[in-house]
Amino acid sequence: MRDKFIERVTKLLEAGSELNYLTDIPPDSGEIIENISYIDDGKDAHKLDIIYPMEKSDKYPFIINIHGGGFAVNTKDRIYRNYAMRLAGDRYAVVNINFRLSNEINFPTQMTDVLAVINFIENNSEKYSLDKGNMFLCGDSSGAYMAAMAECILTNPVLSDYYNFTTAMTCRALAVNCGIFDFSTFMGRDVHFPLRKEIVLQLFGDKNYKELDVYKYSSVLKYITKDFCPTYIMDTQIQSFEAEALRLEKALIDKLIPYKLHIFHKKEKLLHVFNISGKYEQSAAVLKETFEFFAGYV
Repeated sequence: MRDKFIERVTKLLEAGSELNYLTDIPPDSGEIIENISYIDDGKDAHKLDIIYPMEKSDKYPFIINIHGGGFAVNTKDRIYRNYAMRLAGDRYAVVNINFRLSNEINFPTQMTDVLAVINFIENNSEKYSLDKGNMFLCGDSSGAYMAAMAECILTNPVLSDYYNFTTAMTCRALAVNCGIFDFSTFMGRDVHFPLRKEIVLQLFGDKNYKELDVYKYSSVLKYITKDFCPTYIMDTQIQSFEAEALRLEKALIDKLIPYKLHIFHKKEKLLHVFNISGKYEQSAAVLKETFEFFAGYV
């Protein structure tokens, strides 16, 4: 019964993404290199695209973009291809990634895939004209969690040891849109979003997930240090995670980390991750704010 319910949940999430795609207009971009394997196992889940800006350069600052979808659906293609093309703008190369989904394998595999992307870029930056000294991270919804968690792993020795991750690279700044930042607080009464329980149960694959060892090492909010990078936070008040955004803001303030917060008022009638679609004028405003914020750290 639970598997059938999860299947229905997955179909609902997929339908929402597809509707966004069908009503979206693909933007212009520069060169796109498709389906680069960052782990050489032939899996589509371990492929990425690099989308270059219209303006050519010898070396590009770059953004790793991590798609949302409740950890369970979506890929780097279709609506997320369009979004990544907009994110490239006239300056950034965008590394638009796939990763293994929770309907295939449980957490923390999604994080280890993101970390593998970082190691791949570290070892192949010259080949793809990427500036290792100017890495940025971006994600929406579950992708925002993974982007922020990756930065925690980069900057907190407790997590880098637990995830067995080493790199000489650092993140210059982070953009998190409509994100989850702690699974316990995500399940709290101040987050009003359908399917929360199902998303988390599928991710961890155990109804007693709070007792799992990995759960102790899964919170962004608990593992932010003073070395966490400057962060742009966006959310909306309708069917999204405003309370999570405010908790992240508090954690950043406590550590004296520069940030910008923009929560769209409910009167604007914008739903969760509206920004990935180009049909809203507010989506362009979020991109503009992201570019302006990142520009201070290139």
